[in-house]
Amino acid sequence: MERERSAAAVMLGMAGFVVLAVSEHEGELEQAVETTADLVGCPTCAAVAELHDRRPVWVRDLPSAGRPVTVVWIKRVWRCRHLLCPKRTWTETSVLIAARASLTGRARAEICRRVGEDGASVAAVAREFGIGWRTAMSAVREHGKARVDDPVRLAGVAAVGVDETAFQAAAPTRSTSFVTGIVDLTRGRGPARLLDVVAGRSASALVSWVDERDLS
Repeated sequence: MERERSAAAVMLGMAGFVVLAVSEHEGELEQAVETTADLVGCPTCAAVAELHDRRPVWVRDLPSAGRPVTVVWIKRVWRCRHLLCPKRTWTETSVLIAARASLTGRARAEICRRVGEDGASVAAVAREFGIGWRTAMSAVREHGKARVDDPVRLAGVAAVGVDETAFQAAAPTRSTSFVTGIVDLTRGRGPARLLDVVAGRSASALVSWVDERDLS
């Protein structure tokens, strides 16, 4: 049993967690996990804590073999045994799963990579992860903003190209809206690389983008 649990933990790939059980339901996988912590100190007085309660938290993780995956983290609530300590109880945390998150950190990063690097649509990636479009788009924004704002991203760009695309089709209450894609066409850098997308298709939209860049 211990060997099977260790193998499952390796396959899970989340340091500090072990797998308690794996089940399948309607084509999706569910993995029950808990942390490996067994000796926890009170964050206030450093006394050895005791287990007070367990609370399950459901978060989406990376798909496995083409199936969406839900991780059920059985979070432990610890209690300080010192009656005079003001810290009564607290819930364990992990950098891999943020508080009140609906996705693991690595799932959010992979969603952004699939959309930004692989060019997959947000809708397609959302289906792959078994989540809604808004949740997937939120992950793209969260992880993508730092990359877009990174000035190193534009280092060495010597030539750019533009490509206008219809972003939203016309409807009775609106006209067709367009966006302009700005692409790195520097020789010797391999395939064209999308640098940014700006609203509109006018020359002023491109000029404004260039003016906002540090070209030194």
